[in-house]
Amino acid sequence: MKLYHLYILLLVGLLACSKMNDTYKDFIKNGEIVYAGSVDSVKSWPGNNRLQLSWLLKDPTVTRGKIYWNNKNDSMDLEFKRQYEIDSFKVILSPMKEGVYSFDIYTYDGKGNKSIKVSKTGQVYGERYISSLLPRPIRSALYLNGTLTITWGTPDTQVSGTEVKFKDRGGIEQLLTIPAEANTTTITQYEYKDDNPIAYTTIYKPDSNAIDEFKTDFEEIVVKGPPLEYAKTGWTATASDFDEPSGRGPANAIDNNINTVWHMSKVANSNYPHTLKVDMGVENLVTGFTFNQRLPLDGAVKLIEIEISNDNQTWRSLGAFTLLSINDKQFLDLTEAETFRSFKIIVRSDYKNSTYTALAEVGVYKR
Repeated sequence: MKLYHLYILLLVGLLACSKMNDTYKDFIKNGEIVYAGSVDSVKSWPGNNRLQLSWLLKDPTVTRGKIYWNNKNDSMDLEFKRQYEIDSFKVILSPMKEGVYSFDIYTYDGKGNKSIKVSKTGQVYGERYISSLLPRPIRSALYLNGTLTITWGTPDTQVSGTEVKFKDRGGIEQLLTIPAEANTTTITQYEYKDDNPIAYTTIYKPDSNAIDEFKTDFEEIVVKGPPLEYAKTGWTATASDFDEPSGRGPANAIDNNINTVWHMSKVANSNYPHTLKVDMGVENLVTGFTFNQRLPLDGAVKLIEIEISNDNQTWRSLGAFTLLSINDKQFLDLTEAETFRSFKIIVRSDYKNSTYTALAEVGVYKR
């Protein structure tokens, strides 16, 4: 019985092999299939209404190729002229509409044998992308003592740099390229004048492999010139409180003397806030405030709030500000110019966490 089983198994095996051979013969009935070597290490490089593809070619018999896209509705023929046995090639497809593409690449050897398809996706940028770009924010642009200092805001992650265009002191146009990591830019060649605008454009690179840069339209930089302080003639000052025993009253804060101070009340129940009110007598266009701390520094004024009024009845807050504990005069620029007659400096804290302190001088200016 076992012998019969063995004969049956051998017969089944022979029949199976016969069927496999028949199937194999079907594949090679027209001869053995030979494929040309495919492209290798394909990369796509996005651009502005164009795109670059690059690859390595290792098969020395390959002489030409073809790229298809848009479901094979578009194509490009390639001719390969080698310099090395393993060589690199690149091709730029242009013009291309903005969008994402899928490319199929085939190669052919000298006998016409075709390679297996290699696919690669790629991105093309254009007007839609450009219209979405925003200029890098500018925190301030101040011209002081012959030097323009631009303080930049945080750039977009795709920003690679900024270009600043201006005419120098000799009237020659200059173009400076500022790296994205720069927080401030100092320009000594620029001269601040009404008829000497300065502008900038922001450079974007949407991909580290991009073959093109994209720029925003040039925008004028609003430069603030040197501060022009208003004279304090005719000003009057009052306060919510002051140190009466020493006579260091609010008038000391507007007397142009940094050696005299408005000292806040030191009585037992005195506490923040302490308020200084100044009436300039006329309305002035103001772009900022000046402050001088008491010297030597001893619990300098820290947190303040500024309010303004044109009638000494209705007051509007400009917000809270933090003064520095420094010896020099401080220039506090407002985000927007304001026109007003009176202002309040509401002192809310000091650098010693006390309940009172002193202030030497306060003033206003325009740029």
